[in-house]
Amino acid sequence: MEVLPPVRLEDFDYELPPERIAQHPLPERDRCRLLVADHRRRQLAHHIFAELPQLVPAPSLLVRNITRVVHARLFLRKPTGGLVELLLLAPTSGSADAAFGATPPVEWECLLRGRRLRPGTVLSVEADGLRLHAVLHEVSHGIARLRFEWDPPDMTLAELLEHLGHVPLPPYVRRSDQPADRQHYQTVYARIPGSVAAPTAGLHFTERLLRELEHAGIGFADVCLHIGLDTFKPVRAADARFHRMHSEALMVPRETLEILLHFLRSPERRWLVAIGTTSVRTLESLYWHGVRLLRREPSVWDSPHLQVGQWDAYRLQTTALPPAAEALEAIGEWLGHHRLGRIEGTTELMILPGYQYQLCDALITNFHQPRSTLLLLIAALIGDFWREVYAEALAQGYRFLSYGDASLLISERAR
Repeated sequence: MEVLPPVRLEDFDYELPPERIAQHPLPERDRCRLLVADHRRRQLAHHIFAELPQLVPAPSLLVRNITRVVHARLFLRKPTGGLVELLLLAPTSGSADAAFGATPPVEWECLLRGRRLRPGTVLSVEADGLRLHAVLHEVSHGIARLRFEWDPPDMTLAELLEHLGHVPLPPYVRRSDQPADRQHYQTVYARIPGSVAAPTAGLHFTERLLRELEHAGIGFADVCLHIGLDTFKPVRAADARFHRMHSEALMVPRETLEILLHFLRSPERRWLVAIGTTSVRTLESLYWHGVRLLRREPSVWDSPHLQVGQWDAYRLQTTALPPAAEALEAIGEWLGHHRLGRIEGTTELMILPGYQYQLCDALITNFHQPRSTLLLLIAALIGDFWREVYAEALAQGYRFLSYGDASLLISERAR
């Protein structure tokens, strides 16, 4: 990408000992450790996550991802008795929301693990009085297209998976899923089925903590970005500019847009805090969609769907940019033009060092893998301070990755 200098992955590497990767969650969600990193003062402080209401000033706004993890891992058998493992990736047509709410038959692309699998193979499983059959149509490099039917036929796919599916734990959790993971690997505010990975920063919140934050004058706004398996895809390019970013589906209600606008217009406002990197990508994607609408790009204004490309932000930030409120107002006008009650679309936005944040002042997030797009996103927010943050977390025994501890990263934008 011509407008960006080289982003060498070797500059975003660190040694993560395997024993520091959390394999189980803590018994109490909000008792994990919280490393507060203030980039404005280059200060670090150690806290417990339950202390968050004392650490975020009022009036601030927390933006959370309400996607729900689907039990998308299935174990079926061939007619010969051989075991086959499937992971549902995406419906062959339509949105994930619609597909999970559908009754049979449905077709999905799946990650497939098994031997001697050919088109026409029938896979099946029975349990709890339910029967699921899948016919294999195409197989290529471990990705297959399957047609699913089940009994009872009035049950939706999401309901069926609640009974027959397994929790799709990340590949670095070196164990089989357990019944407790059905609760632990799901945020307490998860609502819309569609993800095969949890927005892990949100796992630390409890109903009690949410109430305490509200009582402290902290507001909430909800977005939805469905997290795909590619979130774990390593960056193999030596220069991150040559990494192909995956696309993820997002949905933002008009109500959230209005909450964001009200917050941005308030002279007393403090921080806009994203809960997790998926909330960051959703918020920042909204801004760039609004910029394109303000510039009256015909393909954007005429379409009822948001679509943000991997490099749109960098192409657009080479010229003067409007304030965030202006960009969001343009989205409100666009929604009215198309008579829509919510924003729907996809984003491929890749946030690299050199990216100019437009909405997010602070970020609540777990500790991420070396050489990952998530670590690059953090480096874009707090610069090379990330090295001090991660060195301190390692030195002080913090637990890393999905079931690990958390950080509150405060950028220089924060008021």
